[in-house]
Amino acid sequence: MSASACGLVEKHRRYSCPEVFILNDAQKLTRFQPGFGRDDSDIRFEAEISDFRGECDYNQDQGEWTVGVDLLVQISVDRGPANRSGDISFEYFVLLPDFEGKPGGKKIFAIDGAFTEDSERRVYQDNVQLLVPLKTPSEGAGTEIVLGFQLTRDELKFNRAR
Repeated sequence: MSASACGLVEKHRRYSCPEVFILNDAQKLTRFQPGFGRDDSDIRFEAEISDFRGECDYNQDQGEWTVGVDLLVQISVDRGPANRSGDISFEYFVLLPDFEGKPGGKKIFAIDGAFTEDSERRVYQDNVQLLVPLKTPSEGAGTEIVLGFQLTRDELKFNRAR
């Protein structure tokens, strides 16, 4: 899934926002109860990055360009049969591949919550703000932003086997 948010018109030029993607292998999370069981009865919860919206704003300060990106990330979480306590805890990431390994290149966000006694589904909306340095504003459209769950090896393996 990908989308490009709105752009900015500045001095008769329109600069497109960075492209935002949800990483296919990390779009869903199935969290099992501890142990070796991996059938439906062992699922604590299933989560999915179900939607996002965004906008951007270009700025120039002392010859340095940046694009500020505001994202609203929506995550749906369904309770599994093994979740008796109702607890929900997971992490997701926002990655700038061009800046991977550098400060701010990957940000990890924690979500902690709970299902109410009678609820089987929760929907979280999380606001994320990024400030991306650019050499020129025309680089903004070629900048990628990637969303996904921070998965364990076993969770990633499970997703790839689906």
